[in-house]
Amino acid sequence: MSDRNVTQKTRYLRPRSTVNEAKDGKLFVVLEMPGVSREGLDMRIENNELVISGHREHHSAGRYVLRERTQGDYHQTYTLDETVDQSKIDAVLEQGVLTISLDLKEHVKPRTIQVRGE
Repeated sequence: MSDRNVTQKTRYLRPRSTVNEAKDGKLFVVLEMPGVSREGLDMRIENNELVISGHREHHSAGRYVLRERTQGDYHQTYTLDETVDQSKIDAVLEQGVLTISLDLKEHVKPRTIQVRGE
């Protein structure tokens, strides 16, 4: 056996996600994270990135006969540009679905212009 360093790569589960913008100027990020509890979830902002991590474990009472569900760590990162108000981020985890709402800054929100005249 050689003495070279062998590093183990960490494999992350990538949650299925959608990102959409509502007419009121909010962004919604929805991620499927089945098996992740609120306590096993970590969200933070680092260097203008929204970093979302979670851990899912399966417990078995014996040896597996069939195993189609994986266990492991979820990880997803979104870059936040200057249009997102980083002080107004809200997140809710319900039934394995994480919904994150992000407000846009006032100067980039769509606004209605009143038309005067006949």
